[in-house]
Amino acid sequence: MTDFLNLPPYRKPYVKKVAKPKMPEWCKTRYQQAHEQDFKTKYPQAYDSGNYFAPVMPDCNKANGLTQAIVRFILWNGYRATRISSSGRVVKGKYIPGATRRGQSDISATLKGRSVQIEIKINKDKPSEHQLREQMLEEKAGGVYIFIHNFEEFLLWYDNFLLTL
Repeated sequence: MTDFLNLPPYRKPYVKKVAKPKMPEWCKTRYQQAHEQDFKTKYPQAYDSGNYFAPVMPDCNKANGLTQAIVRFILWNGYRATRISSSGRVVKGKYIPGATRRGQSDISATLKGRSVQIEIKINKDKPSEHQLREQMLEEKAGGVYIFIHNFEEFLLWYDNFLLTL
């Protein structure tokens, strides 16, 4: 009757985490080349005297890291890009919603005179109905609204986009 008291504690089975795919080396190289070219242009004396250090690639398996990598890459290539924060904030315990419209992209950029809105989607993240509506409005106005899942996908899109302009 009291045998159950002597049993070891129940343990949940170990669930092996799925390894995230590694970023190809050519993507890291392109990121570093963009930084090096920008540094060489802005600070030629420092570059020539050997004071150049390669940038650290952000963790592109997370939305924040991928957003940083894309914004920096666009800026280093001489175009305009800015990160858009659409979240609200808490002031004195009260939530105040953000001032941007729902569905606004994570990155707003201008490449060769074209408006480009980039929405970051990591893993199984799906676009909301508001984002799909913003995509339709942006494309109707002549701009581009894309969903990017990783840095490799961004670079392939970026190269193709610049070739078509």
